[in-house]
Amino acid sequence: MNTSIDNAIKLLKKTPLKLTNQRLELLRILFENGDSHHTAEDVFKKVERNSLKISLATIYNTLNSFENHGLLRAIKTSSDKIFFDTNTTHHHHFYCKDTEELIDITSSKIKISKLPDLPEGKKISSVNVVVNIDNK
Repeated sequence: MNTSIDNAIKLLKKTPLKLTNQRLELLRILFENGDSHHTAEDVFKKVERNSLKISLATIYNTLNSFENHGLLRAIKTSSDKIFFDTNTTHHHHFYCKDTEELIDITSSKIKISKLPDLPEGKKISSVNVVVNIDNK
C-alpha cells in the first residue's frame, strides 16, 4: 500500500467513521496516485472497472462524508460539477472546461489584496479561487 493510502486510512481512523470494506476500496481508488482530483462519476467508473459492488449513491455519500471529516476537499467548478481533491492543504485551481481538468495552483501564486465588506453577522469560512481556462 502506498504512503498516501496509509495516511488516508490513519486519518479515517481518527474520525467517527468506521473503516468498512467499501470505504477502504474508495480510499484506494482516491489516493492510489497521490494528490489527485476526482468526480463521483470518475470514481464510479473505476469501481465498475474493478468489478466492485458500490452504488453511485453510496459513492456520493461517502465522498461527502470524507469531505465533512477532512479527508477530501470539495471543489465546485460549475453548477453541476464537483471535484473531490485529495490534497486538503490550502491551494487554488485552474479549471479547463475543454478537458474537464482541474490543475493545482499553489496558494502563494495568487494574491488577494482586499475582500468586500461582509454582510452583517457573517464571517469568512474559506476562500477558494478557481480560474477557468480554455485550450488555445
